[in-house]
Amino acid sequence: MAKLPVLYLSCEAEALTAPKGQESLRRLIPRDLVVGSVAFITSEEGGAHLEILHQCGKGVLARHLQSGMRARGFEVAVSGSREPGLKLLAESMMQLVPEEVIELRLNTGMTSEHYREIGHWLEALRDQGVLLICLDRLESGGNNASYHQPHDSYIRNLIRQWEDEQMWVKAMSNSSPRGAGSSAANGSPVAEPTLCVLNTAFSLGGMKAPQRLFGFSLNENRQSLAGYGWMQ
Repeated sequence: MAKLPVLYLSCEAEALTAPKGQESLRRLIPRDLVVGSVAFITSEEGGAHLEILHQCGKGVLARHLQSGMRARGFEVAVSGSREPGLKLLAESMMQLVPEEVIELRLNTGMTSEHYREIGHWLEALRDQGVLLICLDRLESGGNNASYHQPHDSYIRNLIRQWEDEQMWVKAMSNSSPRGAGSSAANGSPVAEPTLCVLNTAFSLGGMKAPQRLFGFSLNENRQSLAGYGWMQ
């Protein structure tokens, strides 16, 4: 089975469910790739703990994630989702019903290294037919003036800095970056949901800069979709 891409999407969620949003998302998934299940990775400000929200399917993927993360010291609860939006979005993106759709909702307040550790472990799912979508949801009609879009130099320079740091650590330790930087777990907690999701996406993409930057205008209300794709 071919390796599926990792997508980081920044958008007002309801705009993605519109026809133009769905069409834009379909363009990001090569037609020859087979998607079995979909895992959305999100975060929200003030979240107290990790959650897995089961959207549809038999729950095999949800239980696998729960047991694997628990083995790595992350306590995570599994519950059903009362919001069908992500399930409907996944179906519209692939024009079929996935075997399972889940949402892994990250809590804020952990260090960057913790979010990257989660991403490192989840990366193996890319070879198992699971499409991983890191969804940074903007508030609908809210004040997003301080929010940095993926195409902003701030975010691009931040990812470039992360990549340089990982290359330096690997060169100095002569080992994989996965085993290095453990001391970073004592660093400052990450309070911004965007950076929680972005750190996870970075590690899902193999600790490398994304190969694709995209942006689509979705409607006349100035709602747009922007993001990154780790395609390799």
